[in-house]
Amino acid sequence: MKHKPVIIIAIVLFTFIILLGYLAFNWNNRHITQYIQVTECQIAMTSCTVELDKKTSIQVNILPRGIPESSTLSISVNTEGLPIDEASVIFEGVEIDTLTPEYPLYQSDSTSFSGKGFLVICSLSKMHWIAHIIIVKGGEVWRVSFPFEKTLNEAILQ
Repeated sequence: MKHKPVIIIAIVLFTFIILLGYLAFNWNNRHITQYIQVTECQIAMTSCTVELDKKTSIQVNILPRGIPESSTLSISVNTEGLPIDEASVIFEGVEIDTLTPEYPLYQSDSTSFSGKGFLVICSLSKMHWIAHIIIVKGGEVWRVSFPFEKTLNEAILQ
């Protein structure tokens, strides 16, 4: 019985570590309430406009064109209609199951958000990616997904 306090402390610490891990893993995960999969626009080649609902649409632009792996990306979201509260972007690699951090987009005026992001360098000759634009508007969280394809940059191979 002389080890009982040590066992209790170990159980409490173990529980605390599990809880801390759970909170750290789920801290930034928001409950997505609306999903839009965009297939009719090539985000790597042009800006894309998407209607969120009948009152709001967004225009997404990622520069430089082609979304190169070795460059800082400039991402902008402009709104028309009712304003949005927040915007961010996450890049997801399909073949290698890769997620970038969530890059926040900062509000520059009542209708514009912009920020920077990076694509992870991949050694596959061809890789499919999805740019997930996360929009918060009036308590709802939208995930607008833009699939695109990347061919490995020849300059990286040399």
